[in-house]
Amino acid sequence: MENLSYAKNLKFDYSYSSLLKKMIKEADYNTYLHSQRLKAPALLLGEELELENDKLGDLMLLAELHDLGKIIISNDILVNDGPLNESEWQQIKEHPVTGFQIAYTSLDMVDVAEGILTHHEWWDGSGYPLALKGEDIPLAARIIAVVDAYDVMKYGRNYKPAMSDQEIIEELTVSSGIQFDPLLVKIFIDLNFN
Repeated sequence: MENLSYAKNLKFDYSYSSLLKKMIKEADYNTYLHSQRLKAPALLLGEELELENDKLGDLMLLAELHDLGKIIISNDILVNDGPLNESEWQQIKEHPVTGFQIAYTSLDMVDVAEGILTHHEWWDGSGYPLALKGEDIPLAARIIAVVDAYDVMKYGRNYKPAMSDQEIIEELTVSSGIQFDPLLVKIFIDLNFN
């Protein structure tokens, strides 16, 4: 009987996470593609850090769902190629909280929800929404912060052109210890550019 209950919970969690991924895909295909691209570099970094399989699974799901909260943001804001006004910027800054609230409804996604909430925290404490600092930021969120920024730099955005590998290395290095965990930046650069 216990195995049946476990199987039902597993099926629900799979279905729920699949539904959330589909919601992202339907809301904004570019956000969906961005999230899919994060999986490979996040996995590479997670494996290099020797994370356990369950943590790697959560990391992959976090890569896919980190921008879940953007599903309620107007496409006009998401595809805007100019500067955002204060109200629009506030909506963008709220997406980690919104995504957390959606994901947290599944108790088996608590760690993923925490990563969604904290993936815009900065190593120096100047990020949002909680102004966490250093190792107070969950490791998975610190990993996603690096690979998220890398993807934006590599592929560009409607408001920002793609950067060369050298420019990416320079930007990651400059932001190391400020925006990003310096150890993760070093490992990421070693894995991807050397």
